[in-house]
Amino acid sequence: MDEDILLDFINAKDGVTQEYPLLRHLEDNHPDFFKPLGHSPSLFKKHFYLFHKLYLLNQRLVQNKLRLTISPLEIRLCSIGKEGDAIGETDALMEFYLNQDNLNLSEEAVADMQKKFWEKYLALDKKAEAIKVLGLEGEESLDRFKLKKRFNELAQKTHPDKGGDEKQFVLLKQAYESLKQIV
Repeated sequence: MDEDILLDFINAKDGVTQEYPLLRHLEDNHPDFFKPLGHSPSLFKKHFYLFHKLYLLNQRLVQNKLRLTISPLEIRLCSIGKEGDAIGETDALMEFYLNQDNLNLSEEAVADMQKKFWEKYLALDKKAEAIKVLGLEGEESLDRFKLKKRFNELAQKTHPDKGGDEKQFVLLKQAYESLKQIV
């Protein structure tokens, strides 16, 4: 069974690995693993198929009070604690990878997903600075309503038409747009 190959590799790595070493191991030592994908599958298809199999393995492991944390940077075998270790949470990635229809996404759809990922990643990278510009450092939770309210307050003071500083207004608007993408 394909999932057993994955579990054997993860166990051989003391329960922790990453996507790339696992992918290389499969290509080098289990060439039939990706055979269902046809001749010369794209990197996305290999990635998707691997993660599909990891999530299937994860479902099987739960019966033995184990689970996998799954990401490209870390695949880790963990014990499930007494409280269930958040197993009941809905996992959008799990739903994505268990839906085999996503294996056949068009190149355009994959490119669009990658674009959205990087836009969100870059927005997260700028989050701390944007929060500082908007003076929201002390906020415990941030939602669109609070964000827009604060932007409007500061825009009244910094807008050039209201006698404010144009550079400050531009920074304010950029900060608002960055945060708007992630809240």
